[in-house]
Amino acid sequence: MNEPEQRFTALYQLHYEDIARYVRRRAPELDCRDTVAEVFLTAWRRFTELERSPLPLPWLYGVARRVLANTFRGAQRANALVERVAAHAGPGQEPDHAEQTETRLAVARLFDQLPEPDREAVRLIAWEGLTSREAAAVLGCNPAALAMRLVRLRRRLRARHIELIPALPGTGGIR
Repeated sequence: MNEPEQRFTALYQLHYEDIARYVRRRAPELDCRDTVAEVFLTAWRRFTELERSPLPLPWLYGVARRVLANTFRGAQRANALVERVAAHAGPGQEPDHAEQTETRLAVARLFDQLPEPDREAVRLIAWEGLTSREAAAVLGCNPAALAMRLVRLRRRLRARHIELIPALPGTGGIR
């Protein structure tokens, strides 16, 4: 084991239980081990920054707080999706799964044919629920450039009569 690995291992052994307690107190319903593993994965990736910190435990708590926030946001999105689907189906209605499956397969085939930058933009906006400005920041491009990319993509999809990218609040009116 080289020196950085030894220092990280010592830090991990010293603070694992502190971070695990922090996670358990804030989210007892979560699998603590997965969350703590994500905290220490981030710590390893940013180990040079962590070592520059005069107090590593508060730095780790900050990472744990952000990991938990991401986890909670993901759970909220999943719950909201379940509620939207339940509200859309209505009581006592059974959707035609064959038709849905056919549509999903057609959309999946089309999605796979898109260039990777377009697929990632769709994933960020339609799946992750980001605004176009947030997606542009993730992609490292100008929001106007992303907006133009999405406009062009929507035109191509509409030519095929497919509405793959919904209009979202916070996209500046860009469909």
